Amino acid sequence: MSLRLRVVIAVLLVLALGSGLGLALAGLSARNWLRAELTGAQGSGRLTVERAFADLPHTDDRDRELAALIYSFDGDRHQRAMLLAPDGQVLVASFPESAPPPPDWFSDMLRQHLSPLLLHVPGPGGQTVDLVPVYANDMAAVWAEFLDLALVLTLASVGGSVLVWVVVGQALSPLRSVSGALPRIGAGDYAVRAPEQGPPELAALGRGVNEMAERLGAMRARTRALEEQILTLQDEERADIARDLHDEIGPQLFAANVDAAMAANLISAGRSEAALEQVRAVTGAIAHIQRLVRDILGRLRPTQLTELGLSSAVLDLVEFWRARRPELAFETALPEGDGGLPEPVQDILYRIVQESLSNAVRHGAPRRIRIEIGQSEGATRVEVTNDGAGGAAQAPGYGLTGMSERVAAAGGSLNAGPIDGGGWRVAAILPLGGDSHEEAA
Repeated sequence: MSLRLRVVIAVLLVLALGSGLGLALAGLSARNWLRAELTGAQGSGRLTVERAFADLPHTDDRDRELAALIYSFDGDRHQRAMLLAPDGQVLVASFPESAPPPPDWFSDMLRQHLSPLLLHVPGPGGQTVDLVPVYANDMAAVWAEFLDLALVLTLASVGGSVLVWVVVGQALSPLRSVSGALPRIGAGDYAVRAPEQGPPELAALGRGVNEMAERLGAMRARTRALEEQILTLQDEERADIARDLHDEIGPQLFAANVDAAMAANLISAGRSEAALEQVRAVTGAIAHIQRLVRDILGRLRPTQLTELGLSSAVLDLVEFWRARRPELAFETALPEGDGGLPEPVQDILYRIVQESLSNAVRHGAPRRIRIEIGQSEGATRVEVTNDGAGGAAQAPGYGLTGMSERVAAAGGSLNAGPIDGGGWRVAAILPLGGDSHEEAA
């Protein structure tokens, strides 16, 4: 059952309940009114009869005066007058106003059981005047009013229901558009928009759906850009590794091969001392190749992170850049070992430091870089600052954007921007448990 139909049915039930209550109160009022009407008519008839009785001693024709008294009640809509003999025989009777009787159930509901009024005629004869209440005329009038009231209430209920149907339909029409937009958004059509109209609640719902679609579209665009950047970085990393293999390891392997061949020739010629020198050269080349391979593996996956802990991995990263940029001054404030941090948190912290150092050295031209990692109130904080002059040039690209996404997925926050007095700062906070986290200042 639709919401619109439910609202209309609820309104109809309320109207029906109100109408029933109104009709019940009207029936109670009509019952009291009917009793008052009949009681008043009896009182008026009693006065009429008593005045006629007072004039009887002065009349010449007693029977004619009594008959005239009874006939004076002809057309009375509330009561019927009868002149009765001592044996109960009806001598004269009036003809009250006639009206079509209402249904029996209605008559039974409103009927007032008033006893007939017997008035003894003074003087000889023992006759009585009987005033009998007539219910039919008043009940017919009440029945007619009841039908009019029921018709008005029915028309009001039907008209109100139609009005509610139209108004509710117009008010809920934006929901149809919203319900049509949501499946399209779920299917990936983030350009669809829901109407921001109707009642305030539905307008707010439409705005919420549109904001959700915009954010999902922005997230998809950012995801695609990150995927492209990742592919580019992978290609660049492969090219770097290929270049290292070609420029560094390749010549060393060639030299080791030449030295080994010379050593074999010298051994064949019986020149053991000279052969031993060639073997030493081969051993040195192999050791150099091992260092190169270890450096390449360190760039792909910091083994110190899993073997020695976060602090050692960060210090090794510092040594990597210090060897290439000896003019840089590095300051570190690091926990001992892994600081008791979970491995996923250590990995995120390491990647933040790695990306921040790379951005600083490549774009900021700094003289001093400080790395600080600490814990407080159930969270761990990492901060990398440098005094580089070109602060705007250090604005985070896809690398730090990817880190921001990773930090957000872990329930933390990451901020990067210039600092007062010059320089650049990258700060991140990661919770160690729960979902809540502080904002990086």
